[in-house]
Amino acid sequence: MSEPLATGLTAVQKRAMNVLGSRMLSRGAMERRLRELGETDDDAAATADWLVRIGLIDDAEFARELVRGCVRRGLGIRRIHMELHKRLVPRELWDDALEEIEDDAAQRAAVQFIEKKLRGAAVSPDERRRVSDALARRGFKWDEIRAAWTEYESGLDDNENASD
Repeated sequence: MSEPLATGLTAVQKRAMNVLGSRMLSRGAMERRLRELGETDDDAAATADWLVRIGLIDDAEFARELVRGCVRRGLGIRRIHMELHKRLVPRELWDDALEEIEDDAAQRAAVQFIEKKLRGAAVSPDERRRVSDALARRGFKWDEIRAAWTEYESGLDDNENASD
């Protein structure tokens, strides 16, 4: 890749800036996107490196933001891992980003999902299986799903006892 002209940016740098203008990306995702747009491997890599050097791409910050967004969306740890992988976040950054998740965040998210789906109603075995499968697709582990059901059902028992 040629260095930026004194009067401005190279075409590939302008293209990269346009891509970044729409959303935050990891270095790897930027490189992949530039290749998809027709840039050579060398130009894509050099431009991604340039964006890192000037501070417009920060994989560690991107990983933390991605994890926070996944938690807000109520996704489980397995699904968060899939998102980090899909967005080409370097594996060595995953653990630091995941440390920001509170210990009980997964269970709280699973319980909230169940509550949203059932709205405080008792559940049939078929409905329980359907909601459990949906939680598994959202990336929750089976022990987290079981714990969420226990918490949800104890909340139903508490509500029944309070109304007696």
